[in-house]
Amino acid sequence: MKNTSHQLLIFLLAIGSFVTGTSEFVVSGILDIISDDLRISIPAAGQLITVYSLFYAVGALFLVIATSKLNRKRVLLSAIFAFILGNLLAFFSHHFVLLMLSRVIMAMSGGLYIVVATNYAAQIAPPEKKGSAMATVITGFTVSLVLGVPIGTFLSGHVDWHYIFLIIALGTACLLILLYQLLPHMKGHSHVPLKQQIQILQDRRVISGLATTAFWILGYTMVFAYISPLLRQTAGFSLEMTSIALLVLGISAFIGSRFGGYAVDQWGPKRTISISITVQMFTLFALLFTQFSAVGVFITLAIWGTATWTTTPAKQFYLISLKPQASETVLSFNTAVMNIGMMLGSSIGGVMIQYTSVTNLSWIGGLASFVALMFISYSFYLHQRPQRKTQENR
Repeated sequence: MKNTSHQLLIFLLAIGSFVTGTSEFVVSGILDIISDDLRISIPAAGQLITVYSLFYAVGALFLVIATSKLNRKRVLLSAIFAFILGNLLAFFSHHFVLLMLSRVIMAMSGGLYIVVATNYAAQIAPPEKKGSAMATVITGFTVSLVLGVPIGTFLSGHVDWHYIFLIIALGTACLLILLYQLLPHMKGHSHVPLKQQIQILQDRRVISGLATTAFWILGYTMVFAYISPLLRQTAGFSLEMTSIALLVLGISAFIGSRFGGYAVDQWGPKRTISISITVQMFTLFALLFTQFSAVGVFITLAIWGTATWTTTPAKQFYLISLKPQASETVLSFNTAVMNIGMMLGSSIGGVMIQYTSVTNLSWIGGLASFVALMFISYSFYLHQRPQRKTQENR
């Protein structure tokens, strides 16, 4: 297969990441619209994000293991087809239960897709470009924050929000046809035995690293999941202003994800992760005061988004360096834990809104980031301790 064909296929796989990411995150921008239309509370609507995160973790971990021996092209196309059905169900959902079911279908198929697609990209790319190919697929997911969510939020101000999911379904159907025609077949492979997976989790460096992921994304999701009602109640943002704010946050997330890879090469994972989580923590504390000003909101969101998503590639690099012989397994755990953190973040955020005020979300998210910083510091300490003992013996 020619190099241009490799690039085209990887680009198509990245588009798949883009549409799955858009379906996941777009709800955050239209949460209050869904709440009003379905006549449910905002905390109840927030559980659409919670459920998505939970079942995304199921798809990324358990479905990947369950289908590991099957033909990868068949698995990938099946995941895309199920994702389309989930979006069509969301389009026809005029009841909360149906919409929740659609989120379950989208999440499980999306979680399965992102893992298989990332591995597919690495397998079809030339050896010297495997890392770049994987990064491109993941970047498609990040771009959904830059373009997909703001565009979806903007469209909801002009058409019924149900049509957003119809548009996603139609676009994904075109992608399905292209991948069916162009994607080469790939045989299944045996998965890592459960005993070996448990042994990986016995490493305290890995456990504390995964705990960092949980609290880092919890602090982010607690605010991001309710960003629309937060900005409208505090800064008085209209739907259009909210979509612009989400665009700023999305662009910052994209910059952060690209900068994170550069920073790891230049500074190493320890310095990059420590600085980025620290900045995330302070910007969330700052948002408690800047959320009442439009200018303050835009500046804070830009710094927050860049810092938060700088952590992502650095964190993945660090976890792989701990267990290079089982990198895929460690990253699967990280993906599952990340979505569990999202689930907890949206759940806790919903409880906070119901019993206190939406203005409290930012400083509580800052506390979660502080806990993440403590966990990663402990992981770094454990990782460097053998080196220190060796130096002392010398």
